[in-house]
Amino acid sequence: MTIKKIVVRLLGSILLLPLALFSIIIACDIVISTEAAPRLYDTTDNLTKGRVCIVLGTTPYRKGYKNGNPYFNYRIEAAAKLYKEKIVKKIIVSGDSSKNYDETSKMLGALVKRGVPRSAIRRDTKGKSTLQSIKRAKEHYKLDSCIIVSQKFHNERALFIANHYQLDAVGYNARDINVKKGYRVYFREKLARVKVILDILRK
Repeated sequence: MTIKKIVVRLLGSILLLPLALFSIIIACDIVISTEAAPRLYDTTDNLTKGRVCIVLGTTPYRKGYKNGNPYFNYRIEAAAKLYKEKIVKKIIVSGDSSKNYDETSKMLGALVKRGVPRSAIRRDTKGKSTLQSIKRAKEHYKLDSCIIVSQKFHNERALFIANHYQLDAVGYNARDINVKKGYRVYFREKLARVKVILDILRK
């Protein structure tokens, strides 16, 4: 094989690589969204009462927002609504709670401010990722079922994980922010979906 032919083949492979990566991202996105669709709720009307609610963590602060991170605020708002409507009696706030980055204490405080009693809230301080939060719900807290609270795009991935761990979960969608303002989050989510599928396949 001549050097010219080798170079042509290499260039062809390099050009095909982005297409292959894009196809993988799209495929993972479709699989996760499709699997989660029947278990997502935008209202409380048809939610079964008595389940434990798990609120997935995020930072309470976000650059460019004077009133804090809207993803955080809307998740807290949604969880408080579930409690006040007596759909859930217990709430687990799950997130990263290292020394300098304590999501769960902020989540707990925000829920209390919205009228949820401290006794109804439990902090899962080891939920450093969505995968860990869901895995611990099943293996540490011994839950057979739960309601997961986050934005729709995040709930979809969480429900995919819950299905893997045979946790009977549904997602209650907190209010979202538009794609224009949250485009970085949506882009990271597409990559996170590929990662979570790879993580699950490796287990």
